[in-house]
Amino acid sequence: MAGWLLLLVLLVAAGGSAWYFNRIVNRSANLLLYPPRSQPSKTPADYGLTAESIQLTSADGLGLTAWFIPPTGGVDGATLIFVHGYSANRGALLDQAVALHQVGYGALLLDLRNHGDSETAVTTWGLAEAADVVAAYNYLLTRSEVNATRIGLVGKSMGGGVVALAATQLPDLRVLVLESSYASLAENMPNIVPGIARVPAYLAPAIFRRMDAETAESLTEFHTAEIVADLHVPLLVIHGEVDKLVPVAQGQAIFAAANEPKQLIVIPGAGHLDIFTRNPETFTEQVATFLAGKGLTAH
Repeated sequence: MAGWLLLLVLLVAAGGSAWYFNRIVNRSANLLLYPPRSQPSKTPADYGLTAESIQLTSADGLGLTAWFIPPTGGVDGATLIFVHGYSANRGALLDQAVALHQVGYGALLLDLRNHGDSETAVTTWGLAEAADVVAAYNYLLTRSEVNATRIGLVGKSMGGGVVALAATQLPDLRVLVLESSYASLAENMPNIVPGIARVPAYLAPAIFRRMDAETAESLTEFHTAEIVADLHVPLLVIHGEVDKLVPVAQGQAIFAAANEPKQLIVIPGAGHLDIFTRNPETFTEQVATFLAGKGLTAH
């Protein structure tokens, strides 16, 4: 009898452990696929700028929200599309957009699907979101203030993978800027899981499998480095030296895989979120110099 009782206790304990494991995995996967929404802490008006709030529709029918700040020349100007990272919104790169607007560049700041004020859909960490960027790009083609051959993409963190994939569909794109972006989503998931989901890194493979099942996509196959290897567009890679969420080695791997012309800027002492705020003037000068050197002058 004692043996049967011990076996029963062990079975119950094993079942409880499996239930708890699955609960953690499912909760973590859902957090990564359905990020908490956030709203901009500032608007262009806070910087004395007039921006249009615009509504776009992605190729798969999702409503998207964005701000459009025309280039300073008023017609035929250069414009950058700014794309935020996980759980952020169109205001995340507003400070960068304002700084570059001061030297003449227009800006379209986009809420990706499932973020900010855009419509709800599962977050696929770049695979589906690329369509949102293409919709923003196509919108700029309708604006008389924008020169269709002078458009660039700027992506931060997850947004870097998004804009890289979008670039494969935009043959006339002039320049691509990737900030704090992962070379491989799978390789960086052991950093993302504890950094965002707050669970141990060893759970990453199980969480990834759950995410693949939920999205019916193979997120493990999303490699920004492989994407840029097939692109022939000027590329600027910017990364914080001490980024813990997406280590600088990820940015270096993107740079190594990319075709010329390309440039890598590592910001000393910067982490994941402060590559601009650590030295805004130097950041703006470096980016503007790269853009101008690749034919994307502000005017």
